Amino acid sequence: MRRIPLILAVAVLLAGALAGVAVAQSDDGAAAQTNGGDDLYESLEEMVPAYNENADSVDLGPVNLAGTSNIYIQDGSSEVTYSITMDRQNRITDLDDSRSEDARRKITTDRETVEELVAADNPAAAFRNAVADDDIVITGETGKPVERVKWAVINAVKGFFI
Repeated sequence: MRRIPLILAVAVLLAGALAGVAVAQSDDGAAAQTNGGDDLYESLEEMVPAYNENADSVDLGPVNLAGTSNIYIQDGSSEVTYSITMDRQNRITDLDDSRSEDARRKITTDRETVEELVAADNPAAAFRNAVADDDIVITGETGKPVERVKWAVINAVKGFFI
């Protein structure tokens, strides 16, 4: 019973903190795409069937990734952005080589982590482990305050269920 007020207090504090966050974007709001990003995208496309075959390995507890998320990948001094859509079973149903304006979530990682996922025998389990280890961080997308607060709370307590 004491945990509910604590979780609510954390949510309120996080909402206040997130309201003041400024997001840096390029002039046109799009992330930089590099030639290396093209190779990375092709690798991700090739990984989708193996990921989907093992989607049941993505046990994120009560969290579901259904819907569209933007993926921001740090690649040296640049950032490559893709969008991904997943169904309620955490299977990838669409992968696009550009950012989606409809995305509710923001998934951030680096190129090395993506390359490890692509090379893994079970990319779905590798994804889950990378989320647990904070090599992949899921937050609410810019302009989605409810998602931002929800994911801030989830990230604060995910160690209890992942």
